[in-house]
Amino acid sequence: MSLSSSLAALVETFRDDALLAGLGERRGQLMALHYGGRWAARFAINARERTLRFRHLDRPVEIRLSAPYLGAFKGIFFDLEYDARARFKSPPRRILDLGANIGMGAISLACQFPDATFVCVEPDPRNLPILASNLEANAVPAKIIPMAAGPRPGRLKLRFGDDPTCSALESSQMHQLTETTEVEVTTVPVLLAGAGWDFVDLVKIDIEGSEEELLSIDNGWLSKVGALLLEIHPNTTPERIGSFLNPHGFTLRRHGRGREPVYFATREGTPPSE
Repeated sequence: MSLSSSLAALVETFRDDALLAGLGERRGQLMALHYGGRWAARFAINARERTLRFRHLDRPVEIRLSAPYLGAFKGIFFDLEYDARARFKSPPRRILDLGANIGMGAISLACQFPDATFVCVEPDPRNLPILASNLEANAVPAKIIPMAAGPRPGRLKLRFGDDPTCSALESSQMHQLTETTEVEVTTVPVLLAGAGWDFVDLVKIDIEGSEEELLSIDNGWLSKVGALLLEIHPNTTPERIGSFLNPHGFTLRRHGRGREPVYFATREGTPPSE
C-alpha cells in the first residue's frame, strides 16, 4: 500500500471512529478493530473480536465482531442500509432473514420493529456462534437455521475465503473463493412451514449472488410475502430481479444510497400478518 493510500485509509478510519463515538461508543474502538485486523492479516493470525456498544435508531445495541465484518457493519449502522421504517404503514411482525451473517441486519430491523419475530438463516459455520451471541445480547426473538436458502432442498458446497461476509454457494457466480465446505440447503416454503407462518411480512435477502436463482425458480412462495429488502449483486441486475417479482405484484425500487446496492420491493395494500 502506498503512502498516499495509507494516509487516506487512516483519515477514513479516523472519521468512522468519530461517527461511532457520536453514537455513544468510546473513541478508538473502531480504530483498534481496523488496525488490529490489519496486524492479524499481516501475520496470518485470527483477528481479535471486540464488542461495540452504541445507539442505533435511538436504541442501545451491542455487536460482537472482528475486523473482517467492519464493511458490513458500516453499511448497516452508518449508512442505515436497512432503515425501512418509512416503508411500512403497519410494522412487520414476522421477518425472515436470509443470509443473516452475524445478525447485524436482524438487530437493525429489531430496533425498528421491536415486536417482530425473526427466522435467521445462515450457512457459514464461522458466523453461527457470533450470530447466536449477538441475537441473545440484543434480546432479538429469533430462531437460527444453520443452512443456506435456495429454490431446491439438498446439499451444496459453500465457497469461502478470509472475508466471512462473502461466502457463496457453488451455484453462484460471485467471488473467486477456493475453500469449500458442504452445507444443507432449504427452501422458503420449508422455512415458513417450520416457523408456523402462513405469511411473512418482510424477507431480507443478502445471499451473495444466489438471489436470482432463489427468486426465479419455483417462486410461488412470493404470494405469501408482504415485502422484500434485498441486496442485488453484480451477477444479475435490478431489471432482471424486478422481472421475477413483477408477476407477483411487486414493485422494486432502490432503497437508500448506502455503499451496497440495496433494494426494496412491496405490493400496494398488502396486509401485515396477524
